[in-house]
Amino acid sequence: MLQIPVFKKLLSAVQALLISGALFTSCGTHSDTVVVKPVEIDSTLLNPGRGFTSTGRSLNENLGDRIHPLCGVYQQRIFWDVLEPEEGEINYALIDSAMARAVRNGQMLNFRVMCQDVDMKVPKWALSAGVKSPFYDNAVFIEKQINLIKALGARYDGNPDVCFVDMGTIGQWGEWHVDPDAKDPAKIVFPSDENARKIIDAYFAKFKKTPLVALIAFKQKYGFQYGTSKGSGWRADCWGDMDSLGWNHMKGVYPQALDGAKAHEAWKNGPVALETCWTMEEWFKRGWDIDYTLNKALEWHATGVNNGTESIPKEWYAKVVEFEKKLGYRLVLSELTFPSKAAKGKAITCTMKWQNKGVAPVYNMYELAIQLVSKKNAASKFIIASDVDLKKLFPGSTDVKSSITIPAQIEAGEYEVQLAIVAPATKKPAIKLAIAGKTQDGWYSMGTIAIAD
Repeated sequence: MLQIPVFKKLLSAVQALLISGALFTSCGTHSDTVVVKPVEIDSTLLNPGRGFTSTGRSLNENLGDRIHPLCGVYQQRIFWDVLEPEEGEINYALIDSAMARAVRNGQMLNFRVMCQDVDMKVPKWALSAGVKSPFYDNAVFIEKQINLIKALGARYDGNPDVCFVDMGTIGQWGEWHVDPDAKDPAKIVFPSDENARKIIDAYFAKFKKTPLVALIAFKQKYGFQYGTSKGSGWRADCWGDMDSLGWNHMKGVYPQALDGAKAHEAWKNGPVALETCWTMEEWFKRGWDIDYTLNKALEWHATGVNNGTESIPKEWYAKVVEFEKKLGYRLVLSELTFPSKAAKGKAITCTMKWQNKGVAPVYNMYELAIQLVSKKNAASKFIIASDVDLKKLFPGSTDVKSSITIPAQIEAGEYEVQLAIVAPATKKPAIKLAIAGKTQDGWYSMGTIAIAD
Protein backbone atom coordinates (compact mmCIF):
# COMPACT_ATOMS: atom_id res chain seq x y z
CA MET A 1 0.00 0.00 0.00
CA LEU A 2 1.23 3.50 -0.84
CA GLN A 3 2.02 5.67 2.09
CA ILE A 4 -0.17 8.80 2.22
CA PRO A 5 2.62 11.36 1.51
CA VAL A 6 3.78 9.34 -1.52
CA PHE A 7 0.22 8.96 -2.75
CA LYS A 8 -0.32 12.73 -2.47
CA LYS A 9 2.81 13.40 -4.52
CA LEU A 10 1.66 11.02 -7.24
CA LEU A 11 -1.80 12.54 -7.23
CA SER A 12 -0.33 16.04 -7.55
CA ALA A 13 1.83 14.91 -10.46
CA VAL A 14 -1.17 13.37 -12.24
CA GLN A 15 -3.24 16.52 -11.67
CA ALA A 16 -0.44 18.69 -13.05
CA LEU A 17 -0.27 16.57 -16.18
CA LEU A 18 -4.03 16.75 -16.64
CA ILE A 19 -4.05 20.51 -16.17
CA SER A 20 -1.18 21.11 -18.58
CA GLY A 21 -2.85 18.90 -21.16
CA ALA A 22 -6.05 20.94 -20.89
CA LEU A 23 -4.33 24.19 -21.78
CA PHE A 24 -4.38 23.49 -25.50
CA THR A 25 -6.73 21.62 -27.79
CA SER A 26 -3.52 20.93 -29.67
CA CYS A 27 0.07 22.02 -29.37
CA GLY A 28 2.36 20.42 -31.90
CA THR A 29 5.61 20.97 -33.70
CA HIS A 30 5.47 20.23 -37.42
CA SER A 31 8.97 20.42 -38.91
CA ASP A 32 9.95 24.01 -38.25
CA THR A 33 6.61 25.30 -36.94
CA VAL A 34 4.82 25.25 -33.60
CA VAL A 35 1.02 25.50 -33.72
CA VAL A 36 -0.81 26.21 -30.45
CA LYS A 37 -4.59 26.15 -30.06
CA PRO A 38 -5.48 27.31 -26.53
CA VAL A 39 -8.66 26.14 -24.83
CA GLU A 40 -11.31 28.83 -24.45
CA ILE A 41 -12.78 29.33 -20.97
CA ASP A 42 -16.21 30.66 -19.99
CA SER A 43 -15.26 32.32 -16.70
CA THR A 44 -16.19 35.85 -15.72
CA LEU A 45 -13.06 38.00 -16.14
CA LEU A 46 -12.34 41.14 -14.16
CA ASN A 47 -10.58 43.32 -16.72
CA PRO A 48 -9.76 47.04 -16.59
CA GLY A 49 -11.96 49.64 -18.26
CA ARG A 50 -14.90 47.36 -19.10
CA GLY A 51 -17.88 45.64 -17.52
CA PHE A 52 -19.84 47.10 -14.64
CA THR A 53 -19.05 50.49 -13.13
CA SER A 54 -18.99 51.38 -9.46
CA THR A 55 -19.41 54.93 -8.27
CA GLY A 56 -19.41 57.11 -5.18
CA ARG A 57 -17.86 55.27 -2.23
CA SER A 58 -18.45 51.82 -3.73
CA LEU A 59 -15.56 49.78 -5.11
CA ASN A 60 -14.89 46.09 -5.53
CA GLU A 61 -13.43 45.92 -2.03
CA ASN A 62 -16.63 47.03 -0.33
CA LEU A 63 -19.44 45.55 -2.41
CA GLY A 64 -20.26 43.59 0.73
CA ASP A 65 -23.19 41.23 0.40
CA ARG A 66 -24.69 43.06 -2.56
CA ILE A 67 -25.60 40.83 -5.51
CA HIS A 68 -23.40 42.58 -8.02
CA PRO A 69 -20.54 41.63 -10.41
CA LEU A 70 -17.05 42.92 -9.81
CA CYS A 71 -16.43 46.17 -11.67
CA GLY A 72 -13.74 47.17 -14.16
CA VAL A 73 -14.54 50.90 -14.02
CA TYR A 74 -14.81 53.39 -11.16
CA GLN A 75 -16.62 56.64 -11.94
CA GLN A 76 -16.22 59.96 -10.16
CA ARG A 77 -17.97 63.24 -10.91
CA ILE A 78 -16.68 66.50 -9.51
CA PHE A 79 -18.18 69.98 -9.59
CA TRP A 80 -16.02 72.82 -10.91
CA ASP A 81 -16.31 74.96 -7.76
CA VAL A 82 -14.96 72.06 -5.67
CA LEU A 83 -12.20 71.06 -8.08
CA GLU A 84 -10.83 74.57 -8.66
CA PRO A 85 -11.62 76.67 -5.55
CA GLU A 86 -9.05 79.29 -6.62
CA GLU A 87 -8.09 80.10 -10.19
CA GLY A 88 -5.35 77.78 -11.37
CA GLU A 89 -5.21 75.97 -8.02
CA ILE A 90 -6.77 72.68 -9.06
CA ASN A 91 -7.35 70.12 -6.34
CA TYR A 92 -5.85 67.21 -8.27
CA ALA A 93 -5.95 65.11 -5.10
CA LEU A 94 -9.68 64.58 -5.70
CA ILE A 95 -8.93 62.80 -8.96
CA ASP A 96 -5.64 61.21 -7.90
CA SER A 97 -7.12 59.64 -4.78
CA ALA A 98 -10.06 58.25 -6.77
CA MET A 99 -7.59 56.84 -9.29
CA ALA A 100 -5.56 55.19 -6.54
CA ARG A 101 -8.70 53.58 -5.11
CA ALA A 102 -9.62 52.31 -8.56
CA VAL A 103 -6.20 50.77 -9.19
CA ARG A 104 -6.24 49.06 -5.79
CA ASN A 105 -9.47 47.36 -6.83
CA GLY A 106 -8.47 46.28 -10.33
CA GLN A 107 -10.51 49.12 -11.82
CA MET A 108 -9.80 52.12 -14.04
CA LEU A 109 -11.04 55.64 -13.40
CA ASN A 110 -13.60 57.52 -15.47
CA PHE A 111 -14.12 61.12 -14.38
CA ARG A 112 -16.36 64.03 -15.28
CA VAL A 113 -16.09 67.69 -14.31
CA MET A 114 -19.52 69.37 -14.07
CA CYS A 115 -20.52 73.02 -13.89
CA GLN A 116 -24.15 72.58 -12.87
CA ASP A 117 -26.56 70.40 -10.95
CA VAL A 118 -29.83 72.31 -11.08
CA ASP A 119 -28.05 75.58 -10.29
CA MET A 120 -24.65 76.56 -11.60
CA LYS A 121 -21.61 75.36 -9.63
CA VAL A 122 -19.20 78.11 -10.59
CA PRO A 123 -16.26 79.05 -8.32
CA LYS A 124 -16.52 82.44 -6.61
CA TRP A 125 -13.34 83.63 -8.30
CA ALA A 126 -14.88 82.88 -11.72
CA LEU A 127 -18.01 84.85 -10.85
CA SER A 128 -15.80 87.74 -9.78
CA ALA A 129 -13.93 87.45 -13.08
CA GLY A 130 -17.17 87.98 -15.05
CA VAL A 131 -18.89 84.61 -15.41
CA LYS A 132 -22.63 85.30 -15.39
CA SER A 133 -25.93 84.47 -17.07
CA PRO A 134 -26.49 82.96 -19.60
CA PHE A 135 -23.29 81.15 -18.43
CA TYR A 136 -22.67 78.68 -21.25
CA ASP A 137 -22.56 81.50 -23.80
CA ASN A 138 -20.54 83.76 -21.52
CA ALA A 139 -17.09 84.52 -22.97
CA VAL A 140 -15.37 84.41 -19.57
CA PHE A 141 -16.98 81.05 -18.77
CA ILE A 142 -15.69 79.62 -22.06
CA GLU A 143 -12.19 80.99 -21.42
CA LYS A 144 -11.93 79.67 -17.86
CA GLN A 145 -13.36 76.27 -18.71
CA ILE A 146 -10.91 75.85 -21.56
CA ASN A 147 -8.08 76.71 -19.17
CA LEU A 148 -9.30 73.97 -16.82
CA ILE A 149 -9.60 71.44 -19.66
CA LYS A 150 -6.03 72.26 -20.75
CA ALA A 151 -4.72 71.65 -17.24
CA LEU A 152 -6.59 68.36 -16.86
CA GLY A 153 -5.38 67.18 -20.26
CA ALA A 154 -1.78 68.04 -19.42
CA ARG A 155 -1.97 65.95 -16.26
CA TYR A 156 -4.18 63.00 -17.21
CA ASP A 157 -4.05 62.45 -20.97
CA GLY A 158 -2.54 59.03 -21.57
CA ASN A 159 -2.59 58.12 -17.89
CA PRO A 160 -2.73 54.30 -17.87
CA ASP A 161 -5.22 54.30 -14.97
CA VAL A 162 -7.83 56.56 -16.65
CA CYS A 163 -10.06 54.63 -19.05
CA PHE A 164 -11.98 57.60 -20.46
CA VAL A 165 -13.07 61.15 -19.69
CA ASP A 166 -16.59 62.54 -20.01
CA MET A 167 -16.89 65.89 -21.79
CA GLY A 168 -19.18 67.10 -19.01
CA THR A 169 -18.73 70.86 -19.04
CA ILE A 170 -22.23 71.71 -20.26
CA GLY A 171 -25.65 71.21 -18.68
CA GLN A 172 -27.24 69.72 -15.61
CA TRP A 173 -24.86 67.16 -14.08
CA GLY A 174 -22.72 67.59 -17.19
CA GLU A 175 -25.37 65.84 -19.31
CA TRP A 176 -25.56 68.48 -22.06
CA HIS A 177 -29.12 69.55 -21.38
CA VAL A 178 -30.65 72.43 -19.43
CA ASP A 179 -34.17 72.65 -18.09
CA PRO A 180 -36.31 74.47 -20.68
CA ASP A 181 -39.16 74.70 -18.17
CA ALA A 182 -37.17 76.47 -15.47
CA LYS A 183 -38.91 79.52 -13.98
CA ASP A 184 -36.24 81.78 -15.39
CA PRO A 185 -35.22 80.07 -18.65
CA ALA A 186 -32.96 82.97 -19.59
CA LYS A 187 -30.84 82.40 -16.50
CA ILE A 188 -29.09 79.29 -17.81
CA VAL A 189 -29.34 78.54 -21.52
CA PHE A 190 -27.85 75.90 -23.74
CA PRO A 191 -24.77 77.21 -25.58
CA SER A 192 -24.69 78.22 -29.20
CA ASP A 193 -23.22 75.72 -31.64
CA GLU A 194 -20.11 77.88 -31.85
CA ASN A 195 -19.48 77.82 -28.11
CA ALA A 196 -20.31 74.12 -27.81
CA ARG A 197 -17.73 73.54 -30.52
CA LYS A 198 -15.10 75.56 -28.62
CA ILE A 199 -15.53 73.42 -25.51
CA ILE A 200 -15.45 70.12 -27.40
CA ASP A 201 -12.45 71.22 -29.47
CA ALA A 202 -10.60 72.01 -26.22
CA TYR A 203 -11.14 68.44 -24.98
CA PHE A 204 -9.91 66.95 -28.24
CA ALA A 205 -6.91 69.27 -28.33
CA LYS A 206 -5.72 68.14 -24.89
CA PHE A 207 -6.91 64.53 -24.69
CA LYS A 208 -5.24 62.87 -27.66
CA LYS A 209 -4.51 59.50 -26.02
CA THR A 210 -7.26 58.99 -23.45
CA PRO A 211 -10.68 58.31 -25.02
CA LEU A 212 -13.42 60.91 -24.69
CA VAL A 213 -17.15 60.40 -24.25
CA ALA A 214 -19.94 62.76 -25.34
CA LEU A 215 -23.24 62.84 -23.49
CA ILE A 216 -26.14 61.72 -25.67
CA ALA A 217 -28.74 64.37 -26.44
CA PHE A 218 -31.85 64.47 -28.61
CA LYS A 219 -33.44 67.92 -28.68
CA GLN A 220 -30.18 69.78 -28.02
CA LYS A 221 -28.12 67.43 -30.12
CA TYR A 222 -25.29 69.62 -31.40
CA GLY A 223 -22.65 68.76 -28.80
CA PHE A 224 -23.38 65.04 -29.09
CA GLN A 225 -23.30 65.10 -32.86
CA TYR A 226 -20.11 67.16 -33.04
CA GLY A 227 -18.29 65.15 -30.38
CA THR A 228 -19.01 61.76 -31.93
CA SER A 229 -18.17 63.08 -35.40
CA LYS A 230 -14.70 63.99 -34.09
CA GLY A 231 -14.08 60.54 -32.64
CA SER A 232 -15.61 60.35 -29.17
CA GLY A 233 -17.67 57.55 -27.74
CA TRP A 234 -20.93 58.37 -26.00
CA ARG A 235 -22.79 58.01 -22.72
CA ALA A 236 -26.47 57.68 -21.86
CA ASP A 237 -27.48 58.33 -18.27
CA CYS A 238 -31.00 56.86 -18.27
CA TRP A 239 -30.45 53.38 -19.67
CA GLY A 240 -33.35 51.01 -19.04
CA ASP A 241 -36.07 53.63 -18.63
CA MET A 242 -39.27 52.28 -20.17
CA ASP A 243 -41.79 54.76 -18.72
CA SER A 244 -41.04 58.36 -17.70
CA LEU A 245 -44.16 60.52 -17.50
CA GLY A 246 -45.76 58.80 -20.46
CA TRP A 247 -42.58 58.60 -22.55
CA ASN A 248 -39.32 56.75 -22.19
CA HIS A 249 -35.65 56.98 -23.05
CA MET A 250 -35.15 53.48 -24.44
CA LYS A 251 -37.63 53.78 -27.31
CA GLY A 252 -38.49 57.48 -27.41
CA VAL A 253 -35.11 59.22 -27.07
CA TYR A 254 -31.99 57.13 -27.58
CA PRO A 255 -32.73 55.59 -31.01
CA GLN A 256 -33.78 58.98 -32.35
CA ALA A 257 -30.71 60.67 -30.88
CA LEU A 258 -28.38 58.12 -32.47
CA ASP A 259 -30.16 58.49 -35.81
CA GLY A 260 -30.07 62.29 -35.65
CA ALA A 261 -26.37 62.45 -34.78
CA LYS A 262 -25.43 59.60 -37.13
CA ALA A 263 -23.59 58.11 -34.17
CA HIS A 264 -24.28 54.41 -34.68
CA GLU A 265 -20.62 53.72 -35.51
CA ALA A 266 -19.14 55.93 -32.78
CA TRP A 267 -18.29 52.84 -30.68
CA LYS A 268 -15.48 52.07 -33.12
CA ASN A 269 -13.65 55.20 -31.92
CA GLY A 270 -14.55 55.47 -28.24
CA PRO A 271 -16.42 53.64 -25.50
CA VAL A 272 -20.17 53.55 -24.98
CA ALA A 273 -21.07 53.92 -21.30
CA LEU A 274 -24.58 53.43 -19.94
CA GLU A 275 -26.05 54.33 -16.57
CA THR A 276 -29.39 53.11 -15.26
CA CYS A 277 -32.40 55.27 -14.63
CA TRP A 278 -33.05 54.20 -11.03
CA THR A 279 -31.64 50.66 -10.68
CA MET A 280 -32.28 47.17 -11.99
CA GLU A 281 -34.16 46.46 -8.77
CA GLU A 282 -36.58 49.25 -9.71
CA TRP A 283 -36.91 47.85 -13.24
CA PHE A 284 -37.82 44.51 -11.70
CA LYS A 285 -40.47 46.09 -9.47
CA ARG A 286 -42.00 47.90 -12.44
CA GLY A 287 -42.04 44.76 -14.56
CA TRP A 288 -39.84 46.18 -17.31
CA ASP A 289 -38.36 43.92 -19.97
CA ILE A 290 -34.79 43.12 -18.85
CA ASP A 291 -33.99 41.13 -22.00
CA TYR A 292 -34.84 44.08 -24.24
CA THR A 293 -32.69 46.44 -22.20
CA LEU A 294 -29.65 44.15 -21.98
CA ASN A 295 -29.82 43.34 -25.68
CA LYS A 296 -29.99 47.04 -26.55
CA ALA A 297 -26.81 47.68 -24.58
CA LEU A 298 -25.05 44.98 -26.57
CA GLU A 299 -26.55 46.23 -29.83
CA TRP A 300 -25.11 49.67 -29.00
CA HIS A 301 -21.70 48.05 -28.32
CA ALA A 302 -21.55 49.14 -24.69
CA THR A 303 -18.22 48.87 -22.90
CA GLY A 304 -19.55 49.66 -19.43
CA VAL A 305 -22.81 49.91 -17.50
CA ASN A 306 -23.51 51.54 -14.15
CA ASN A 307 -26.26 50.21 -11.88
CA GLY A 308 -25.40 52.58 -9.05
CA THR A 309 -23.55 49.63 -7.48
CA GLU A 310 -26.90 48.44 -6.14
CA SER A 311 -27.92 44.79 -5.88
CA ILE A 312 -29.28 43.10 -8.97
CA PRO A 313 -32.52 41.13 -8.52
CA LYS A 314 -31.59 37.50 -7.86
CA GLU A 315 -34.14 36.41 -10.46
CA TRP A 316 -32.12 38.25 -13.12
CA TYR A 317 -28.61 37.70 -11.85
CA ALA A 318 -27.69 34.67 -14.01
CA LYS A 319 -28.57 36.46 -17.24
CA VAL A 320 -26.85 39.64 -16.05
CA VAL A 321 -23.65 37.66 -15.47
CA GLU A 322 -23.82 36.30 -19.03
CA PHE A 323 -24.49 39.83 -20.27
CA GLU A 324 -21.48 41.14 -18.35
CA LYS A 325 -19.17 38.75 -20.18
CA LYS A 326 -20.06 40.40 -23.49
CA LEU A 327 -19.56 44.03 -22.40
CA GLY A 328 -16.54 45.71 -23.94
CA TYR A 329 -13.79 43.34 -24.99
CA ARG A 330 -13.41 39.61 -24.29
CA LEU A 331 -10.34 38.33 -26.10
CA VAL A 332 -9.75 34.72 -27.09
CA LEU A 333 -6.53 33.60 -28.78
CA SER A 334 -7.72 30.62 -30.77
CA GLU A 335 -4.44 29.86 -32.56
CA LEU A 336 -0.78 30.91 -32.45
CA THR A 337 1.86 29.75 -34.94
CA PHE A 338 5.57 30.47 -34.60
CA PRO A 339 8.88 28.90 -35.70
CA SER A 340 10.25 26.10 -33.56
CA LYS A 341 13.75 27.52 -33.97
CA ALA A 342 15.15 31.04 -34.12
CA ALA A 343 18.50 32.83 -34.08
CA LYS A 344 19.67 35.54 -31.72
CA GLY A 345 19.13 39.04 -33.09
CA LYS A 346 16.91 37.81 -35.93
CA ALA A 347 13.23 38.46 -36.59
CA ILE A 348 10.60 35.75 -36.61
CA THR A 349 7.01 35.88 -37.80
CA CYS A 350 4.08 34.85 -35.61
CA THR A 351 0.58 34.38 -36.96
CA MET A 352 -2.47 34.49 -34.73
CA LYS A 353 -6.19 33.96 -34.90
CA TRP A 354 -8.03 36.15 -32.41
CA GLN A 355 -11.66 36.23 -31.47
CA ASN A 356 -13.26 39.13 -29.63
CA LYS A 357 -16.32 37.61 -27.95
CA GLY A 358 -17.30 41.03 -26.57
CA VAL A 359 -19.06 43.85 -28.40
CA ALA A 360 -16.31 46.50 -28.43
CA PRO A 361 -12.54 46.78 -28.86
CA VAL A 362 -9.87 47.70 -26.34
CA TYR A 363 -9.68 51.51 -26.33
CA ASN A 364 -6.71 52.15 -24.06
CA MET A 365 -2.99 51.71 -24.63
CA TYR A 366 -1.84 48.13 -24.09
CA GLU A 367 0.77 45.95 -25.78
CA LEU A 368 0.66 42.35 -26.87
CA ALA A 369 3.99 40.94 -25.69
CA ILE A 370 5.94 37.70 -25.88
CA GLN A 371 8.05 36.55 -22.95
CA LEU A 372 10.82 34.01 -23.41
CA VAL A 373 11.65 32.09 -20.22
CA SER A 374 14.79 29.95 -20.14
CA LYS A 375 14.10 26.27 -19.52
CA LYS A 376 17.51 26.04 -17.85
CA ASN A 377 17.14 29.12 -15.62
CA ALA A 378 13.59 30.36 -14.98
CA ALA A 379 14.97 33.67 -13.73
CA SER A 380 16.29 34.42 -17.22
CA LYS A 381 13.39 36.15 -18.98
CA PHE A 382 13.12 38.38 -22.04
CA ILE A 383 10.01 40.41 -22.86
CA ILE A 384 9.47 41.40 -26.51
CA ALA A 385 6.73 43.86 -27.48
CA SER A 386 4.84 42.94 -30.64
CA ASP A 387 3.53 45.33 -33.29
CA VAL A 388 -0.07 44.13 -32.95
CA ASP A 389 -2.63 46.96 -32.74
CA LEU A 390 -5.06 45.67 -30.12
CA LYS A 391 -7.52 48.47 -30.91
CA LYS A 392 -8.18 46.74 -34.22
CA LEU A 393 -9.45 43.55 -32.58
CA PHE A 394 -13.10 44.35 -33.22
CA PRO A 395 -15.92 41.98 -32.32
CA GLY A 396 -15.62 38.75 -34.30
CA SER A 397 -12.54 37.02 -35.72
CA THR A 398 -9.29 38.70 -36.76
CA ASP A 399 -6.20 37.14 -38.32
CA VAL A 400 -2.97 38.83 -37.24
CA LYS A 401 0.62 38.55 -38.44
CA SER A 402 3.37 39.99 -36.29
CA SER A 403 7.15 40.19 -36.58
CA ILE A 404 9.24 40.11 -33.40
CA THR A 405 13.01 40.23 -33.03
CA ILE A 406 14.82 37.79 -30.76
CA PRO A 407 17.09 39.75 -28.39
CA ALA A 408 20.75 39.66 -29.45
CA GLN A 409 21.89 39.24 -25.84
CA ILE A 410 19.81 36.13 -25.17
CA GLU A 411 21.72 32.93 -24.38
CA ALA A 412 21.24 30.02 -26.74
CA GLY A 413 18.98 27.27 -25.47
CA GLU A 414 15.38 26.13 -25.02
CA TYR A 415 12.82 28.74 -23.97
CA GLU A 416 9.19 28.60 -22.95
CA VAL A 417 7.13 30.99 -25.05
CA GLN A 418 4.62 33.00 -23.04
CA LEU A 419 2.13 35.61 -24.21
CA ALA A 420 0.26 38.41 -22.46
CA ILE A 421 -1.35 41.78 -22.95
CA VAL A 422 0.74 44.11 -20.82
CA ALA A 423 0.76 47.68 -19.57
CA PRO A 424 3.41 49.47 -21.68
CA ALA A 425 5.04 51.22 -18.72
CA THR A 426 5.48 48.17 -16.50
CA LYS A 427 5.45 45.29 -19.02
CA LYS A 428 3.27 43.42 -16.53
CA PRO A 429 0.18 41.49 -17.66
CA ALA A 430 -2.85 43.77 -17.49
CA ILE A 431 -5.68 42.07 -19.40
CA LYS A 432 -6.87 38.51 -18.78
CA LEU A 433 -7.62 36.41 -21.85
CA ALA A 434 -10.56 34.02 -22.04
CA ILE A 435 -8.24 31.02 -22.43
CA ALA A 436 -6.69 28.43 -20.16
CA GLY A 437 -2.99 28.33 -19.38
CA LYS A 438 -2.46 31.47 -17.29
CA THR A 439 0.65 31.32 -15.14
CA GLN A 440 0.77 32.59 -11.58
CA ASP A 441 2.19 35.92 -12.76
CA GLY A 442 -0.42 36.43 -15.48
CA TRP A 443 1.32 35.17 -18.64
CA TYR A 444 -0.05 32.39 -20.88
CA SER A 445 2.12 29.39 -21.74
CA MET A 446 2.43 28.82 -25.51
CA GLY A 447 4.96 26.03 -26.03
CA THR A 448 8.72 26.16 -26.57
CA ILE A 449 11.27 27.57 -28.99
CA ALA A 450 14.95 26.76 -29.52
CA ILE A 451 17.26 29.77 -29.73
CA ALA A 452 20.57 29.35 -31.53
CA ASP A 453 23.60 31.61 -31.79
